[in-house]
Amino acid sequence: MAKYAEILFRHRIRFVALLLLPIALGVGVGVYFISYRAAATLRIEDPSAFGTSFLPLGWSANQTPAQNLADSVTQVVKTPAFSQSLSDRLSSTNAISSPAELQQTVASIGTNLKVSASGSHLVTITFACHHAAVCLPVVSNAIDVFREQLVNTEKAQADTSSAFWSAQLKDAQTNLTTAQAALQSFAAANPGVTMDANSSDPQVVQLVDGVAQWRAKVVESQNNLSQAQYLGTASARLLQIGTTVADPAHMTSSRYYGDGTSLLPAALVALAGLALFGASFLLLAWADRTVGDPKTLEQRLGVPVVATIPSLASSSGV
Repeated sequence: MAKYAEILFRHRIRFVALLLLPIALGVGVGVYFISYRAAATLRIEDPSAFGTSFLPLGWSANQTPAQNLADSVTQVVKTPAFSQSLSDRLSSTNAISSPAELQQTVASIGTNLKVSASGSHLVTITFACHHAAVCLPVVSNAIDVFREQLVNTEKAQADTSSAFWSAQLKDAQTNLTTAQAALQSFAAANPGVTMDANSSDPQVVQLVDGVAQWRAKVVESQNNLSQAQYLGTASARLLQIGTTVADPAHMTSSRYYGDGTSLLPAALVALAGLALFGASFLLLAWADRTVGDPKTLEQRLGVPVVATIPSLASSSGV
């Protein structure tokens, strides 16, 4: 032990530098990779408040309102339109002054902006970034952007569904008119034949069934068209007034060490440096063959030490 202490003291400047180096590297890595996190919580009302059988377009009855909303928001966040709208908002409000930082922030939205259901009616939005001043405006503006985008998406889906059923209704009405005209023409040509489904004439039965089928198609298309128009309006209304901010955007990380994600790489770098320090110390001790005290010399030579000659300072006159 005395030998190790002597070596440590003899090379103290070198070892102090080697000891401080991994600590400095660990701190540097921690600062470089430091990440801050902002979060906000939304509350979504139950769709049953808008009608017992109401379910917004694209939602699943097997999921909670929060799960449905989180899925919808996650899909919207991945779209280029969301990134562009968020970029425009951040730029117009001067939330991020540097164009390069704005571009980098928007590019990280797809991976760093997380949306998850934190309850049956609660949705949590988080965003991680390297500057605390950036995280808050991203979360607060993202809420406004994806609400607008969700409303537009619901309206677009409703318009698509309405267009489909409008075309179906038009085709059904055309076919019904044709079927009715064929039945009337047959009745005019055969005045003595009974025109109903119980007729013994198979041609009459076929014509009557055709009219009934197309009339049913007209009713079905009208109902589906009305439902699509209602769902589009109700879905947009649910997202507009049924989604509220339960917990505004706020920082969830410390200004000193961020959200803690950078502590692990910093600790690993520091431990690796300390391990290198320990290895270098042991290697130097192993390579050192000098004897620091009489007892060690007696053990190595096997003879007793009678006296020791102290180190003499050299004289310039000698």
